[in-house]
Amino acid sequence: MDGLRAHADLIHLLKSRFPALTGQLGAKALSQQAKSLQSAAAEGALLAQDAVSGKTTRVYAREHSSDLRTAAVRVEAELKRAKTEPSLEPKLHRLAVIAARVSVVLERLGGASRNEERALARELRAAAAEAERIGRALK
Repeated sequence: MDGLRAHADLIHLLKSRFPALTGQLGAKALSQQAKSLQSAAAEGALLAQDAVSGKTTRVYAREHSSDLRTAAVRVEAELKRAKTEPSLEPKLHRLAVIAARVSVVLERLGGASRNEERALARELRAAAAEAERIGRALK
């Protein structure tokens, strides 16, 4: 029985020291997710602006927006399955919503018209700014 107790104590210690083992995100991990999301959104906004001004080809814009979308989808999935302490739940939820929005916008960017690209660039800039604001609040 002592062996089981020692094993349970070890598991508890590991979970408390390494929250990633439980899927629990602390403020630092949430801040890193916010930074990843901000980066994908900001890069998408630049890509959209380059597409509007003719500084990039349609093929490049489609391929690069797809790559950025993949990154945003990854962040979204990690945020949706994550758990955190109650005081951080609103930020976790908000970041997941932003990640979903960024994923959709980046998907649309691949086949957007010039007018749509302008609007998508604005949406991505706004999402990047919001993710950055949340990330700063977590530090």
